[in-house]
Amino acid sequence: MKIVLITIIPLILIFGCTNDIKEKKTLQPSPENNFISKRHLQEITLARLGYKTEQEWDNLHKISHKKVLHKKGKVDTNYRTFGWHPYFNGSSYKTYNFSMLWGISYFSYSVHPQTGRYKNIHQWKTTALIDSAKAHNSKVFLTVSNFGKKNNTIFLNNPKAQNTLIDSISNLLAHRNANGITIDFEGIPKNTKDKFTKFIVLISNKLKAINPEYMISLSLYAMDWNDIFDIHHIDPYIDFYTLMGYDYYGSFSKTTGPVTPFITSNKFGKGLQASVQNYSNKGVNFKKLIVGLPYYGAEWYTNSPETGANVVEFKSHPSYKSIRKAYIDSLKIPLQFDPTSASSYIVIKDNDSTFRQLYFEDVKSLSIKYDWIKNTKISGVGFWCLGYDNGYPELWDLLYEKFSEEHNKNSTQHQ
Repeated sequence: MKIVLITIIPLILIFGCTNDIKEKKTLQPSPENNFISKRHLQEITLARLGYKTEQEWDNLHKISHKKVLHKKGKVDTNYRTFGWHPYFNGSSYKTYNFSMLWGISYFSYSVHPQTGRYKNIHQWKTTALIDSAKAHNSKVFLTVSNFGKKNNTIFLNNPKAQNTLIDSISNLLAHRNANGITIDFEGIPKNTKDKFTKFIVLISNKLKAINPEYMISLSLYAMDWNDIFDIHHIDPYIDFYTLMGYDYYGSFSKTTGPVTPFITSNKFGKGLQASVQNYSNKGVNFKKLIVGLPYYGAEWYTNSPETGANVVEFKSHPSYKSIRKAYIDSLKIPLQFDPTSASSYIVIKDNDSTFRQLYFEDVKSLSIKYDWIKNTKISGVGFWCLGYDNGYPELWDLLYEKFSEEHNKNSTQHQ
């Protein structure tokens, strides 16, 4: 194992953006305690800033609009490539390779649980992202998000708020001539499972009554600890599922590990394959499943360089861009690879007794997982989130190599 000794410097100088803010440390996720996802933590942190324009987010995150050369091609019709564009990544979409995106979801309509109206829809009504996506025939979705046990309890026990939300959503979809919604409710209490199921049926029926072409997507947890998703009941009302195949390790972890471990192992526990199999057992058809993967990592302080070490303190969730810029390009820290989890990682020695471990996905790790998705006949792949690789072309290039019509055709001809 290679260990690099560097001098500790302030976090803000390393990453320089709130995507990588040190986040609240929680307990190991399980049915008995409150698991908080990266998305939820980010919403809490970024809402405090009060920014209202893409330019403000661009300035904060140093979004680059430098032209990135993409390999020319379009998505193979056998696959769905799906990305979330969160409001806080500003106008990073100006460098996206839309031709390689089957669909894109704007994140998000943040639900006001007491009323069903939105707390915020950010730039949904005005962003040029949607126009750019449509110009390249990418489908456009609006994510509907509600985070936390309290918020979900309030909303799911309020039929009036649910109908208000549906009316509001239908107007917003019509305003941008969008293709549908992605439902992302996280932290749903077990005792509201039936009410969540009824809400899924309700919103699907009502939106499709307005426009039969609307598509309804549901985001699935990597681990459905509380058995929230009644697949057999809701499946007729769902057009496709997006598995959030990340946050297996994160701010809540007691030991270090990959954000997306690939297979089940003694060291890292259940991984992506187990999650997919679990939902298959529940009744999810692979033709309706998109597996989401992370464009970010997880970093901890430890007292040991060994993988799976006990965590002293969680540090941050750096984006792919930040990892490339701060560690690989600037400090020239060598990459290491764990074949069991199919994850890349870096170990840094800060001093004689303090280390940092950083796990993340890159071309090597994603390539393995993409091949498995294709070989397993899963519908497609998703990304949380677009813009996290701003200024770097290699993840787009990999997407072309694995899922483009042109590349797959050439590969078949040479077999």
